[in-house]
Amino acid sequence: MEQARMSYHCFSDTKTVARKPHRCVWCSRLILSGSTYRREHSVYDGHHQNFAWHEACRKDADDWFSESGSEEFATDNEMPWLELYRLEVADLGKSP
Repeated sequence: MEQARMSYHCFSDTKTVARKPHRCVWCSRLILSGSTYRREHSVYDGHHQNFAWHEACRKDADDWFSESGSEEFATDNEMPWLELYRLEVADLGKSP
């Protein structure tokens, strides 16, 4: 028997500058105030989603969805460009 596919609809996916810190849904690391990030408003399997993504993490996730064919993901994924993120955090004197 074929497994039913979940429904997904993205209402908006915008690039914005963080006025306050957010948590990236892909890598679970902090999105720093003043950083450009992606904000997604969507519905997946009937549940509203309001996700914040580092731009590099969103690209990594898009690649992962394409390659794996999966519609779901776990958090705490490896962050692309982690060393650059660490430099940015250190420059601002915050802990990741």
